Amino acid sequence: MHPINLRNIVFSACFTLFASLAHATPVMEVRLESLLAKAGELKKDLNLNANQQLLWQQTESKLSSMLHQRDVRRNRMQTELELRLEQNNIEMRDLNPHIEQEEQTTVQENKQMRELVLTMNDALDDKQRQALQMFINASLRTTADAGKARRPDNGEAPQRKSGMGRQREGAGGGGKF
Repeated sequence: MHPINLRNIVFSACFTLFASLAHATPVMEVRLESLLAKAGELKKDLNLNANQQLLWQQTESKLSSMLHQRDVRRNRMQTELELRLEQNNIEMRDLNPHIEQEEQTTVQENKQMRELVLTMNDALDDKQRQALQMFINASLRTTADAGKARRPDNGEAPQRKSGMGRQREGAGGGGKF
């Protein structure tokens, strides 16, 4: 195959993928947990060989472990911050380094998780990669449709009534991917 033809095919595939994402969940809002929950059905569709199955299991195990460690760490941080906030005359700026550290840790973990998934992608053949691409696209659309169902008719995000509220996932989002 000529390099120009391959380049055109890759460009077309990327354009199609990004064009299809225009009305889907923003890619920066993708949650790894939601993709992992659906991974079983994808694994069946991919018809993995023995080596791919081993890599899949290792990847899935590492991703699950990383997400579990993140949850434990964030729950511990949440508890510690709540205890400190119950004290009188706490200096709010003293809490910031803990939050910044969690954000930095999350950024590094997200990079590691993406690399694990990309390594798995590298082990797939072209047909399997196409199936993976379709799976991710469908997952993004499903998540986007569910998000639209929770929004008011005008398409805007619901407004908070008052107060600062609590972030359930902690700093830096959940298992953003």
